[in-house]
Amino acid sequence: MTGSWIARIGHRLLHRETFTMMVSPAIADLQFEAATRGMARPCDYCGIVRALAGAFWCDLSGDLLTLRSDVDMISLLTLLQTTYYTFMLVLLSGFGTARPSSIEMDAAMVTRALSYVGGVGIACLVTSFACFWPPRRTHDASAEG
Repeated sequence: MTGSWIARIGHRLLHRETFTMMVSPAIADLQFEAATRGMARPCDYCGIVRALAGAFWCDLSGDLLTLRSDVDMISLLTLLQTTYYTFMLVLLSGFGTARPSSIEMDAAMVTRALSYVGGVGIACLVTSFACFWPPRRTHDASAEG
């Protein structure tokens, strides 16, 4: 059926209410247009993709608003993880075994060190968000069948 693959994507990504209100009417319009002309044109899919992107943005912004109360805990967990893993990287790299006065601190080494700490911080932020992200209100396919 026309648009079924987009419906499967929407069921997996979006909240049930958002899919029903935003993407489902766009798919119905696509199916009506395809039945009228005999086939769907590529520009007809643009409307569904825009509806899917808008619905995803709506869900993402709503989930971020629900995380407002947990920002302090997420920040603390991210800071703790970042310092722990940065310390382990410094320890395993051998950087911490040299005398501090004998280490040459040129601009390239400082840039590389800050990029490593930034990468570790981003990885820790992603894991902290994964722990605190609100549960999805997904579409239950077994209830329909």
